[in-house]
Amino acid sequence: MFKALSKLRLSCLKRLASDKTLVEQLYKSVYGHAPDLLHPRTFDEKLQWYKLYYRMPGMTQVADKHRVREFVLEKGLGDILNALYGVYDRVEQIDLAALPDAFVLKATHGSGMNLICKSKQDFNWNAGRRKLKRWLKKDHFRGGREWAYKGIPPKIICEKYLENEEHRELIDYKFYCYGGRPEVVFVCCGRFGPEGVKYDAYDMAWRKIPVYKGRPVAGLNLGRPRLFAEMVQVATTLSAGFPFVRVDLYLVKEQIIFGEMTFYPDDGIVPFSPPEYNYIFGDLFVLPEHTKDEVLWKFRKN
Repeated sequence: MFKALSKLRLSCLKRLASDKTLVEQLYKSVYGHAPDLLHPRTFDEKLQWYKLYYRMPGMTQVADKHRVREFVLEKGLGDILNALYGVYDRVEQIDLAALPDAFVLKATHGSGMNLICKSKQDFNWNAGRRKLKRWLKKDHFRGGREWAYKGIPPKIICEKYLENEEHRELIDYKFYCYGGRPEVVFVCCGRFGPEGVKYDAYDMAWRKIPVYKGRPVAGLNLGRPRLFAEMVQVATTLSAGFPFVRVDLYLVKEQIIFGEMTFYPDDGIVPFSPPEYNYIFGDLFVLPEHTKDEVLWKFRKN
């Protein structure tokens, strides 16, 4: 992804650069030019603006993989929460013997830090423990200046392992929600396959959208889930009040289960293909005008 930036330069930028400089350089390394932060038009440009300038206290709770459970409960959706086996401040607190044969360990303060155990017999706990310790030391905010992750206390949570038996994996429904309106869902599969994660995109009428985002098209040809309308309503409820948020849900044995919520999918630097969808999804992303005016004044002043 960062071909235009050497590892040394990227490391220095993450340690020394201002938020704006790092965001611009990461974006430029992918798109070849800095984002237009004064008049952002595309989805990914608006995500850079969102990272740098939009501040809403509830965002940090939602980004926290543990505290978001309170948010879901407050929305009256406690029945969609996955079973929670434990919450740990240190890896040494995890009692492997007390856990079921299959489980998932997640770092609460970042993205993509998930350790999946499908069977303790085949699970390399020594390697897993080392990985968890590295994650607990990581400041996810510093990597891409995704503001919602700033200051989240690093913890590990353990949840129930989920799987769609008919597919022998877990299908992930990622709803892109704009101002409380789900508009597109990326259906994710293949997380355990040799080619990695793949996506298929659908609108809210379950019509396939000819777009992919940094990954191959899955081509699953899934039928519309029986509880799709209910999933859309859950995404609507959870996303209300946010200019943009992605709501991830699972559907296991006819039960909707909450995954996570994120404000900055792929850090806003994984292009859509065809590229016009960056504008199509960008048009749906309406930045709050009063906040935008305040930020533009500060932007010009600096």
